[in-house]
Amino acid sequence: MIKLNVKKFENQLLQRLRDLKISNKKVLLAVSTGVDSMVLLSGMLKLSKVLDVEINVAYIDHQLREQSKEETKFIKEFCFARNIPLYVYRWEKEEHPVQSIEAAAREVRYNFFEKVLKENNIEYLVTAHHGDDQAETFLMKLIRGGNIQQLQAIQSVRIFREDYQIVRPMLIFNKKEIYDYAKQLGIKYYEDETNKSDDYQRNRLRHHIIPVLKAENPEFLKHVLEYTQQLTNNLQAIQEVADVKLNKISKEETLDYDKFVKESPLWQRILLERYLEVKGLEIKETQVQQILAMLNDEKKPQAKFDLNEKFEFYHEYLEIGIRIKSTTSLNLEENFELKLNQWHNLEEGKKIGLFKIDEIELMPGDETLVVEDNENWVIRHRQPGDSLKMSFGNQKIKKVFIDKKIPSEQRNKSWLITKNKNEVYWILETKKTDLSLAPQNAKIHYILVFRKK
Repeated sequence: MIKLNVKKFENQLLQRLRDLKISNKKVLLAVSTGVDSMVLLSGMLKLSKVLDVEINVAYIDHQLREQSKEETKFIKEFCFARNIPLYVYRWEKEEHPVQSIEAAAREVRYNFFEKVLKENNIEYLVTAHHGDDQAETFLMKLIRGGNIQQLQAIQSVRIFREDYQIVRPMLIFNKKEIYDYAKQLGIKYYEDETNKSDDYQRNRLRHHIIPVLKAENPEFLKHVLEYTQQLTNNLQAIQEVADVKLNKISKEETLDYDKFVKESPLWQRILLERYLEVKGLEIKETQVQQILAMLNDEKKPQAKFDLNEKFEFYHEYLEIGIRIKSTTSLNLEENFELKLNQWHNLEEGKKIGLFKIDEIELMPGDETLVVEDNENWVIRHRQPGDSLKMSFGNQKIKKVFIDKKIPSEQRNKSWLITKNKNEVYWILETKKTDLSLAPQNAKIHYILVFRKK
């Protein structure tokens, strides 16, 4: 059996840390007492003077196995003996969730890491992810399916919680090299007993699938790293172009529909996925297909699609985008009789009122309608069959909305000013009658005033 060249291993680690700009820095190492993180800690301690790095250690006692007390005692003694600042968090058993404990544990870890980084003015978090982790993660994502973006490589450096960086210098090593280094230098570490169980998918891949692939080609891990990095580079290049295109078709928080549908089907998909990603939303492939089909249906200038419990994707004429679903149901029967010289408050600071024409001071931006009398003026929402009174005859409210390209959501919320509840003279913010409702010889004129903020 060929022995690991310890000096070569350390030189590779040194060069990798330099490449990742980890020199003359204060860093935080995430340590679990497993072989990976103990090799990383031991290796960086040996290289600390050359690199001029100040090493700090963060450790979480998850309370998930019998030996956790022993492991905690070990890392405390290890760091104390070497004068390494150590930050420990104990995750109490009563705080453990019944389900999805792995995801919860990960959240606890990274929240703690962020806290330590912030409180100690440390910018870099160094973790011990290695080449086998890369392959295992890649295969797990292949099995699970989903967006190709998810197949990207575990990055050697990535932004963490906006203000910090996660650095992974061990991706260039495989698990065997890490074990060999620990063995030759007598580095103490603890094995997680759950790593032996085939109850977890990652362990099944580690125990049964990856060894076969390595036997088929000893360069398997290297090839996975190369392919995932190539994929990452290509996707990043596409993303850069997509961001330029998105910027050209964006209208603040929404997208220009006409410009979007002029793109090729391939770019429509890329732009849609990128737009959703920027908004922090991840959806299934079938949902992407359904949204694209909706947007390319020329017979439907308005449509919406549920993304999840909170958000919906909508198309309203020349605008497409994402919005929060309406949680309030509209009372279509709601109506109010306007009282003389009184304002009636509407939503968003808007208001409508009926006044004697010489007793109201109009303001810039006010919309008005002069009327003959002050009785039976009612404000309500639209009802089936409603028509707007016009000089050329009645015009269906539905046609007015279509001609004005008023979105469906807004149509139902629109307020109508009616006489005797059924004669519509004004659709607020949309259209009003062109009839003269106050004869020139009338002694007293009244005026309907619509005012925004």
